[in-house]
Amino acid sequence: MESNTDELRKFLENKISSLKKELEYYEYLLSLLESGFSPVKGNKGSIDYIKSRKGEIIAEVYYTPPLMKIIVRRKLTLSKAYMNALSKILEDSKNSDKIDYNIVFDKDDLKEISINNVNDDLCYNKIKIALQTIFCLLYTSDAADE
Repeated sequence: MESNTDELRKFLENKISSLKKELEYYEYLLSLLESGFSPVKGNKGSIDYIKSRKGEIIAEVYYTPPLMKIIVRRKLTLSKAYMNALSKILEDSKNSDKIDYNIVFDKDDLKEISINNVNDDLCYNKIKIALQTIFCLLYTSDAADE
């Protein structure tokens, strides 16, 4: 009888966890709608993650060509050096790939980066890899400071 209870408990815990993830996803979609985001019809969309070396999710990358949106899920405070590196990467892509971008902060913490005119996978991957490098370095140094 106890094994049935344990199995039921495990099933319910897994189901609750799954539903919490689903709820978080729907809350995010609602926040996108409330912020004025409108998906481009007919284009594929993807969700990707920028993770730390330990596998923790630092940011989520939403890509629906030509829009790329990076939502930071961890506390990342940009020092001047990291801000310069981020600006250099985005400015280089602005000049070579004709993108437009907007960086959103909450006090000193990076919250979101929106990039328009990301029209091919090469541009997407170049930006994502550069951001992943910066975010991993930042997250590692921020985690060490705590």
